[in-house]
Parts: sequence; structure tokens; C-alpha cells
Amino acid sequence: MKYSQFNSLLPYEGDKYSLYNSFNNNVIFLDPVLKELLEAGISEGIDNLQEIYPAFYEHLIDNKFLVEESLNEVEAVKKISTGVDESLRFYTLTINPTMNCNFKCYYCYETHIKKSRMEVGEIQRIQKFIDNTASKKELEEFTLSFFGGEPLLYFNRNVIPVIDHFLISCKINNKAGNIAFTTNGYLINQEFIDYFDSKDIKCSLQITLDGYREEHDKVRYVSKTKGSYFEIIKNVKLLIQNHFFVTLRINYTDDNLEDTNKIPLDFADVADDIKEKYLIFDFHRVWQNDQLDDLNLMLDKNLAAIRDDGFNAKGTYSPNNVYDSCYADKRNSVVINYNGDIFKCTARDFETVNRAGYIDEEGGLVWENDYLERRMSAKFRNKPCLSCKIMPLCNGGCSQHAMEHGEEGNDYCIYYGDENEKNKVVNTKIQDIVRENLQEA
Repeated sequence: MKYSQFNSLLPYEGDKYSLYNSFNNNVIFLDPVLKELLEAGISEGIDNLQEIYPAFYEHLIDNKFLVEESLNEVEAVKKISTGVDESLRFYTLTINPTMNCNFKCYYCYETHIKKSRMEVGEIQRIQKFIDNTASKKELEEFTLSFFGGEPLLYFNRNVIPVIDHFLISCKINNKAGNIAFTTNGYLINQEFIDYFDSKDIKCSLQITLDGYREEHDKVRYVSKTKGSYFEIIKNVKLLIQNHFFVTLRINYTDDNLEDTNKIPLDFADVADDIKEKYLIFDFHRVWQNDQLDDLNLMLDKNLAAIRDDGFNAKGTYSPNNVYDSCYADKRNSVVINYNGDIFKCTARDFETVNRAGYIDEEGGLVWENDYLERRMSAKFRNKPCLSCKIMPLCNGGCSQHAMEHGEEGNDYCIYYGDENEKNKVVNTKIQDIVRENLQEA
């Protein structure tokens, strides 16, 4: 047997230690004596532990902290990753109906184009693509997602015709259909609710906040004297009270994180069963503010406070990039811009010079410069990832990271190669496991 590459042995609470395996997402807790025995086994030969403490040795095997010497653990991760990313059972189509937006957030990487919106020709090509995709025998579930720009700016003109066609095509082809929006939430209204009620379907939404009240309004405002925070909160309440699923993404920095635990106070009038079922807080650090520091301690404190208030919440340090990889990592996904350019990822500037291809007149996808295959083969080429203890969680980030660095011949690590940053991920996963077990008890 051998000690798994994906194990982490870290101090826990008091005098205890945690032994965590990132492949199985499993943890056990050790006292100092067992920890010293394990470390001796790691350095002197793990099978020696069988003679000294056979019950402990067998426990490590049963919980897969020790694996067969012949097992190629990286290949095991690769097999799972490939199975997920190459699956033909699901398809995610993301559409940018416009690159215009009603706000100008400083961290936005996109070029806003005021008069940009889909014309009839683009809508017709997308409708053909929807029909072509929905008719595929292997497909089971089809997700239609709207991004931008702000996708609700031209909702009646550009979005409704696509959704109407999508729902009909899914019904004809007996496919499960899902609809999602990434929006700033400011334009949500009763008309939006009524439209989906008329179709007997609920969409899911990701809506962003830039901190609590004043901090948010410094970034996202209608005018110098009018912010947007309370209007967005009002609209989120309208959605969840009408049983729409909302992920409230909190974009945080070292300046605005402290008071974010107060955001749930503005949902105090929402019934417990509604907020528990239909709302989740999801914290992401603004990329321009990303740096090595201890801000995760404040994040953990705020997440705990939000959960104590009865809300669901998650943060940056809990990746699951193998089993739940990014939509853009999957073969069956595409982003279609308002002008017919296609991309794989929404976290990019949608200028034509950056496109991966285009949608043709018959609704077919034309990938230029072998882009799709280059992207699908980009993972598992980064040397630091292949020996990393959290590879089954992180997997080098997304395929965009892997392709860009790999084609330049550069090794990289999204955690800066810093073991303390990786340990933050491990400790977050352990906290998740402990919390889930307490909830079940």
C-alpha cells in the first residue's frame, strides 16, 4: 500500500489533527499519538504501521487514505474529469442578447456597446441551433442561459422569442429544459414573474451585490444621488417569494467584506422556508483585489454568521472542479454573442478578435483554429497540478487557465503555489463535512 498523494495532514482544534483526502472528500481526526505514528509510517514505510497498529492501518485502508501501490491516482482523476467534460447527456447554451448594460462596474472585463442587440437573423440562427441540439438522441437535459451585458435590457424583443422557441423544441424532442439568467437584478419586475408563470416554468438567477448597502452603491449606482442596493434586494425578495431560485453572488474585496454579514438582515421579513429553499449567498473575491492575505478568516466568520441566520452560503475556498467543472470546460457548451460570434467562456471580453468561431446560417457552430479540440485537451498538462494534493478539487482551475498557460509553455498555480492557500481549501472542505454531519445528526 502507499500513502495517497491527495492526503493532507493538518492541525485541527485543540491538540487534534485532521487527515483529509481530496479525491474522496473524506476526513478523520487523529490525536497526537496517532499523528506521530502516521508520520513515522510515511517517512519509514507505511506498511510498517500494519505491525505497530494493525487496526489503525486497516482503518486508513478502509477510508482510502492508503491505496494500492499500483494505483495511478492522477489517471483516476483524469478518468472522472474526462467523463464529466465529454458527456453528451447535457448541453449548456449561453446567449448574450446585448453587450449594453445599465451599470458600469469597475471590475467588469467587458466592452459595453450601447446599440448592441440581436437582430432577427441572429435569433433565427440560434433557434435553428436549438432545434439541432434538442433533436440529438444522447441529450437528456438542455440549459438555456442568458448573460451579457445586461440580458434583461431587451427582454421582450430579444429574450422571449428565444425562450418560447426553446420550450417548444424541448417539448417536441422530449428533453428536460432549464432556463437561467446572470443579471444585476435591477430590471426584475412583476412582468418578468408573470411571463414565466404563464409558461409554467421557473428560471434560476445569479444576481450580484458589491457589498452591503453603502459599499454596494459606491460601485453600482443609477446616479450620483441614487444607488441600486435596495431596489435589487426588493427584486430578489420578489423572485424568491414567487419560488424562483436565486444565487446572490457577493463580489467582495478587503474593503467591503466586513459588513457583508449584515446583508441577511434585509431579508428578515422573508419566511424561513422560502429563504432556505430558494436563496443562497455565494462569495467571490473581485479579481483585481485577489492577493495573498488572511481575508479568508473574515470570510469564514461572515459565512458562519449568515448560516446561523438560517441562510445557505458558500465561499471561494470550496472548489469542486472535477465532479462539478465549469460549464465552459464541457464539450457540450457554447456562448453565442449578440452578433453571432461564439466563445466558450463568459469571463472574457467579447470582442470579435477574441472569438472562438461563429454560428452559421443553418445554426451550426464553426470553431476556428481548432479551438474546441485545443480547449478540450488542455487539462492535465500542467506539471505542478500533477503532483498537487488538492488536484481532485482544483484541477488547475478551468480549461481557459490550462489552455492559455499551456500554449505559452508556462507552469502555473491558481493558488500561487502557496501551501497555505491550498490548506485554506482543505480546511474549508473539512468545515463543510463537519457542518453537514452536524445537520444530519
